[in-house]
This record gives sequence, structure tokens and C-alpha cells, in this order.
Amino acid sequence: KYIFWQSEDDNIIGYEISNKIENVSEIGVDSESSTRLKITLAKHKGSDNSGFCNTIADGLVQRIAMVDSEEESENVDKNRPTLTLLNIATAPAGSLLKQIGMLLSRLDNLSQVLVWSESEVVDAQQPCSIDIIELPRVNLSFRAKRVEKIDGSVEHRLYSNDNDGLYISTSTNARDLVEK
Repeated sequence: KYIFWQSEDDNIIGYEISNKIENVSEIGVDSESSTRLKITLAKHKGSDNSGFCNTIADGLVQRIAMVDSEEESENVDKNRPTLTLLNIATAPAGSLLKQIGMLLSRLDNLSQVLVWSESEVVDAQQPCSIDIIELPRVNLSFRAKRVEKIDGSVEHRLYSNDNDGLYISTSTNARDLVEK
């Protein structure tokens, strides 16, 4: 779905492959919106003495909404948020991200689960919100919402983007009640 290019500073840009029809002008469609992946690498200190590009680095993966699908275009769509990919594997134990990861690991392998944040993220260790969850292999996506219940307790729910009104509760108490 993307073509990747590595720049001189070792960061990577992924251009979405468009499914454009050759004679777009004949059909009356000027352009289509697309996304671009931007992977910013933060290299750890130390040098690579092997000569095989084995420097350790953290990657900040962002999906940027573009106005059109032209590779040369730099027109960022200001109406859609930039999404930052969160790493479930490095989430602290007991965190909401880890709980969601453990829950979704029942549906698919975690390597196939994409958890996105709409928060502005500049550092891999920075706390941020969980907004969108995608499971592309099983064709499911969810929007995370924080729900305050009548008794004052807070519950995090994953509302389905594909099936209106359906959600997955991240509360272990709610799941225990249903399983009994």
C-alpha cells in the first residue's frame, strides 16, 4: 500500500500507492485524498562497528493526511489529524495501552494490531491518548472513548467503526460479569 524512501538523515517517508485511473481528467476527478507515513528515527548513542547499519534506534511512525495523492505534493489536510503509532510491546505493565493490547491479542497477533494516537507526539516515551485501533487483517477498526458511568467510575470502551453501537469494554469487571 506504500512505497518507502529513505532520506539522507535516515528518516523514512512512505507514499501511499494510489489506485488512480489513467485518464483522471476524462472522468472529472481532480485528485483523491491519501495519507503519507513519516518514520523519524532517533538513534541511540554509540557507534556501529560492524559496518552493516546495526545502530539501535527508536522510530516515531506518523500517518499524515494529505489533500491529494500526488507524491510531489506537500499539502497536508488540516481537517484530519496526524496519527502516531503506539507500540503495545513497550507499554508499561498495567497501563491502558497494555490492557488494550492483551485484550486485542485474543482477536489477532499483536504484530497486526495498529493503535494510533491523535495527540501531538514528539518523543517515544511521551504519554498520549489512545484514539483509533485498527486490525487490518480481520478488517476491524475501533475508536477509543472514555465513558464516565452513573456511579462515577470511568471505563474505557472501544467502539466499532464497522458496527454501530457495538463496543468492547476494557474493564475486566464488565467482562467477568458477562463470562459468568
